[in-house]
Order: sequence, then structure tokens, then C-alpha cells
Amino acid sequence: MNKKIISLIISIIMVISVLLFAVSCNPSTDKETTATQKQTTAETTTAAQQTETTVTEEETTVEETTSGEPTGYEKMAGYEDVDFGGKTFLIASYNYTDEDWANATEFWVEDITNDAVNDAVYDRNRMMQTLYNCKIEVDSGGWDNGFNASVAAGDGKYILGSTASYGITGCSKSGNYYNLLKLDVDWTQPWWDQNYILDSSTDGKLFAMVGDWSIHTMSATWIMFYNKDVYESKFSDTDIYQLVRDKKWTMDAMADMIDKVKNDANGDSVYEFSEGADADTVGMMTTAHNDRGLYFAAGLRYVTKTENTTDGSFVTALTNQPTANDVIDRLIELCNMPGYISGGYTNVQKAIQNGTTLFAGEVLDVLRRMAGAENLRVGVLPHPLYSEDQSGYHCYVNNQASIVVAPTSYSDMETLADFFTLFAYHSSKIVRKAFINTYKYSYASDEDSAEMVDLILNCRVYDVGYLNGFSTSMDGYVSTMISNKKNQYAKASQSFSAKDTTAIEEFRAALDAIDDNY
Repeated sequence: MNKKIISLIISIIMVISVLLFAVSCNPSTDKETTATQKQTTAETTTAAQQTETTVTEEETTVEETTSGEPTGYEKMAGYEDVDFGGKTFLIASYNYTDEDWANATEFWVEDITNDAVNDAVYDRNRMMQTLYNCKIEVDSGGWDNGFNASVAAGDGKYILGSTASYGITGCSKSGNYYNLLKLDVDWTQPWWDQNYILDSSTDGKLFAMVGDWSIHTMSATWIMFYNKDVYESKFSDTDIYQLVRDKKWTMDAMADMIDKVKNDANGDSVYEFSEGADADTVGMMTTAHNDRGLYFAAGLRYVTKTENTTDGSFVTALTNQPTANDVIDRLIELCNMPGYISGGYTNVQKAIQNGTTLFAGEVLDVLRRMAGAENLRVGVLPHPLYSEDQSGYHCYVNNQASIVVAPTSYSDMETLADFFTLFAYHSSKIVRKAFINTYKYSYASDEDSAEMVDLILNCRVYDVGYLNGFSTSMDGYVSTMISNKKNQYAKASQSFSAKDTTAIEEFRAALDAIDDNY
């Protein structure tokens, strides 16, 4: 029987068992509480509910949990019979020019270091190697040094390769990688990034994937964070996280806070970044890339699809967004108000650490870089809604994000599908959990930040107009309109949409000409 069907049947049985158990133990529990318990049991299982799983250098001991919920330290349901027979799986990583984004550590680390995320990667690999009789290795920088030559030679040396998301256009058109949607994999499972699948697939084809192993893709997500001391000095009676939950965290709410917190300390009537003793307090410190973040946060896109399925086709969104003109007006007003400062990368970090800004806009990884800052108390937020009528929050992913491709030179597609699935599944249970908890316990200053990070990771935007370079002109022009305080969206969208459409159609035609390699 197909592994996906077996997995689905077992998962349904487990869910029914948990529901029956919960109802029998507490008849008064309402539906909302039960749903919440089901979602969070795997993350919050207490010591009394589960047995200890020990991972040592010498051996790995695996024990079933008594709660019935999978933890990632036991075989995946439906894959109990998988045994890779001692195979070594080699993954090629890439070396980004900034060492913070070199992504070998997503796939393999040498040892336990007492860093939660590092140790989770170590645990995942040790568990997989023990559970499924295999070995996982990474060729650090292999993408740049030998991977493509190996794929072209068809030697089957690498099972997967990882590169930066800005390289997806060339990867997709090369013909060297599988159309992943045709592998025997259940891509609807939560350990695959569903937003990436829907945003990046076109005409039933998708040549790269993002999943819960993708630490650098999580880290490359644009967010907002805030200095809690500055916030509490003005807004101690307002729970900003509750505003997020209630969908009242809007651009209007943000603008009101920026206005109320700003302080012209040196009395020159100009609000600017400074490290001096008389430094102004501003409401927002960020870079010009945050303009893109606010554009996407309002629900706007550069490229959309004819339908929100993997069979949908890429089309330009520029001329089909009724709210776009109003959104640009709002962004011009917001980003040019006194107390909203757009400057250099390093100033963002300095301002939030020095307590001279309330909000900061940057990628999630900046919080990790500030982890050692003394007496710094910060919280994590998604970009605000343009309107409470929006369906939800949107946080875009920067092009340093990492994507994974499956080379056609690895001809054993059954093994490829099994390994890829298991790698993503165990990452979801072990690595993603550690990543989120790191923000809860180490990088941020409250438990709610973990909830916010989880929300942010589930609302990520992968706009191919930005990531694939189809909409470079419009992307730059958004910032131009904001800085010039002149809304010319209607004219610009007409002008740029034709160019974008040509690029999109050329890309789709190139994909259409590629053999699916099955």
C-alpha cells in the first residue's frame, strides 16, 4: 500500500484516539480547548507524559512516548518499515558571501554545543541515522564546488542540493532537477512550507522546496521587533500581542504608537538616529527594504496566480489590485512621519539595543545577533495589517533564504522521496520546535514571542516577482514613490506590468519545454 495512504490512515486513528481520550477524561472540555490541546501536545508534553529519550555520542536510545503523540524521536507513522541499508546521503550546501547565511548547518553539525538549534540539528541526524539505518553528510560549499558538475555527469553522488532563493530561476530552467510535485510525496503535510509551494509553483511544476529544516529561510523572514522598556514607558496598559491576536495590529495602530513615543531630546525639531547622550527617541528604525515588507503586509503582490493551487499559472498582479493606490498613499504617509527613520543595517541594531527606538524592522536573524546584548528586552511582531478586513498577516522572505532541489542524477526516486519526507518530518518535530523555543527562552524576553514567531513562520510570503527577479523595476519603484512622497502607482503599474508579463511568460515557456524526468 502507498506509504502516504498508510500514513494518513494511521494519523486519522491517532487523532481519533486522542479525541476520545480527551473527552472521556474531561466531558466539560469545549471544542476550542480540545483543538488547542491537539495542536500543542507534541510541543508541550510534560516529563510525566513522556519517557526520556537519550542521545549520546556512543549510542542513540529511542523509546516510545506514553502520550501517543509523536515527538520526532520515533519512526514516522507509515514509515516503520523503512531501512536505508546503511546508505550515505550527501547534501550539497552553498556558501553565501555573508557567513551568517552559509547554510551547511541546516543539514549537519559536528557536535553538541549547548546551542539549542545546533543541538536539534545534531539530534535530528542522530535519530534518523539510528531509526532508518543511514548516514547523513553535508558537502559544505558543495553547491559552488562540484555539485553542478556531479549532476551534469549523472554520477548520483548527491541526493539533495541547497542554494539561495534568488537562484531559483536558473535552477528551475536548467532541466537538472526533478519536478518535485511528481515525486511520491505528500506535499500537503505541514512540514513542507505550504505558502512556498503555492507561491512558487506554476502550471503543475515546482523545482525547489522549503521545509522545517530551513533554518536560514526562517531567519530570513522580515519581521518587526520592539524594545520592551521603551514600549512599557508609554503603553503599559496595552498588550501588543493581544492586538496581534485580535487583528487590531494595523498600520494605524503602529503610526499612533510611533507618534506618541517620539522624543526630540536635543530640541532641534529633527528626529534622527544618534548614539549621543542627547539622542532622540524615535518610533521606528529600519532600512529601505522595510518598504517592501509593508507593501506585502498590506496583501499586495508583484506576481500572483490564476488560481491558488499548484496548477495555477503565474501572472502579474500589478494591474489587478484595487487597494494598491490607497495602500501606497498610506505607506507614503506612514514612512515619512516624524519618528520613522530609514537608515543603515547597523543603525537598526544599535537603536533597538540603545533604547532609542520603539520598533525596528529587519530579518528575524537580527534577534539572534543581539542575543548577548546586556539588559536588552525585546519582543517579536509580524508586520502590521493595512486593514482589519485582511484575511491575515503577511511577512515576506528575503532572498537570502535557502531552497532545496533534488538532482535528476539521483535516480532512485523511491529512496529520494522517503529520505526527503523523513528529513522534513523529523525536522518539524525537532528543529523547528527548537528554533521557536530559542526565541522564547534566549533571544526575546517573553513567552508570547514564541507564539508570534510561529504565527510569522505560517504567514510567510514568497513573491516570485521579487525572488525570481520578474518585478525588479516595480520593486525599486515602490521605495522611490515613498521617498519622493509621490504616488504614481497607477501609471507605474501599467508601464511595468507589460515588462513583467514578458518575463513571466518566458519563464513559463522554459519550464514547459523541460522534460519532467520521470
